[in-house]
Amino acid sequence: MPTVCTILVNFKNPKKTVACLRALEKSTVQPDCVYVIDNASTKESKEYFESFSFAFKIRWIWNKENRGFAAGCNQGIRASLEEFPNSFAWLLNNDTEPTPTALEKLLDKAVTTNAGITGSLIQKANGEFSGGVGFIHPKFASVRRPASTDEKNFDYVEGSSFLISPECIQKTGLLSEDYFLYFEESDYCCKAKRNGFTLAWATESVILHDIGSSTGSENAKGGVPYFIDCIMIRNRIHFAFKNGYPTLGILLGLGISLALRVKRLQFSRVPTILKITLSKALFKKFIEKNGGYYEIH
Repeated sequence: MPTVCTILVNFKNPKKTVACLRALEKSTVQPDCVYVIDNASTKESKEYFESFSFAFKIRWIWNKENRGFAAGCNQGIRASLEEFPNSFAWLLNNDTEPTPTALEKLLDKAVTTNAGITGSLIQKANGEFSGGVGFIHPKFASVRRPASTDEKNFDYVEGSSFLISPECIQKTGLLSEDYFLYFEESDYCCKAKRNGFTLAWATESVILHDIGSSTGSENAKGGVPYFIDCIMIRNRIHFAFKNGYPTLGILLGLGISLALRVKRLQFSRVPTILKITLSKALFKKFIEKNGGYYEIH
């Protein structure tokens, strides 16, 4: 089996992270090393994590600030490449529990297809199908998950289980940190495809995912937290413009999103979304006001 390093980003959810690591210990193929990036790390979280021992090599990266998902993943990728050059990088959400053969099947698919990025089949904690890949509307850049594993020609792999080949890392580089959270994996897939890489879906690699447990992103319509809702819309618009989607479709999609917030009486979200979409400086301020750390690139 090729060398593979697993990268997990934790943000105030240490019990879920430990549960994920325990599930990884049961893998038929274990990672050569696991890098855990603890965002907004505290003395308590450090002591909690260090009270456990695991069956594989593990490296802890302690961030005083909450640097977001992409920046945390990039720290892990850099560290893994220093220690394990030419290894696969497996980005894995910390609120997941891989089934025992998940990594084995994921690597098999990546190697046999020579894909730049390979994803798993994601199931909710109750076993309900949830996807693992996604589709982007060619005009509006809205996204959707597949209805079943029969759907092909997907546009991106979800970040909950995101295996990057060493060749793809070498040519495509690291994740964009423009987003802080959400759409960085879609952006990376677009960039990788422009560099000549393909995407693959290992539907026999099953990951159980407590989706949105850290952010509330999967709450019912109208129930997504203010901070997450605003970021998701801003990032969709940023992603769409960056990757060349039609301007008219992007603006129409934004208008529909804003109209839905007005319909739900979420009036304060409308000016916030517009401000952080139009200004990186205001986006930075918005993230930092909500406890994050963001660098303008």
